[in-house]
Amino acid sequence: MPDEIKLTHNELILLLTAFAAGSVDIISFATLGGVFASAMTGNFALLAYYVAQSDSQSAMGSVVALVGFAVGCAGGVLQRRGRAQEQALTLLIASETGLLLFFALYAMLTPHIAHAPSDHLQILLLAVAMGLQSVIGQTMSLITIVFTTTLTKLVGTIADSIANGNVAGLKDVKIQSAIVVSYLFGALLSGALIVRKAEEVVFLPFIAVAFAFAMHRRSRVKAA
Repeated sequence: MPDEIKLTHNELILLLTAFAAGSVDIISFATLGGVFASAMTGNFALLAYYVAQSDSQSAMGSVVALVGFAVGCAGGVLQRRGRAQEQALTLLIASETGLLLFFALYAMLTPHIAHAPSDHLQILLLAVAMGLQSVIGQTMSLITIVFTTTLTKLVGTIADSIANGNVAGLKDVKIQSAIVVSYLFGALLSGALIVRKAEEVVFLPFIAVAFAFAMHRRSRVKAA
């Protein structure tokens, strides 16, 4: 693979977790009452919309997602505290993998009834996992769930490179562009599976993050 398109193992982990975030948002929005489990900006907007409609059930789902995300962020920061980066990443990715596996198994074993308590538990599990993932992104210096920031950096870098006539600077947008595409691909694939009523779609985020965890562990073994 040419050097200009070669990705480091950390960049591949970012792509896999971005894919998981796209998948999680579509699964939560399409099957759990119109809630975003990773995109908290959108979730705040939906909460306001549901409150304006006096739709207390949907509003509660948004509140559960917000609380779960905050819990995941706090838990991630505590897990990272006092640990070296590689050790912290191992613990964070393992925790996210476990939560996504628990979500998938619970979703497969629980009959789906709109706005049931089981929906709220599933939303909570996904949101906590995405909160952890936000800390993973911070630890690796690139967020994989907040794409307004990513798009701002991407467009800004392209504009600066063109204005300065520095084409080499465009190489810096490689990973930002790939993260956005990976998120979109995760959302697209999950959407296609949901439209086809494939219940196994709930395992998609887990599979992506499990691959990220395996890749991280392998890189640590090689470095040892």
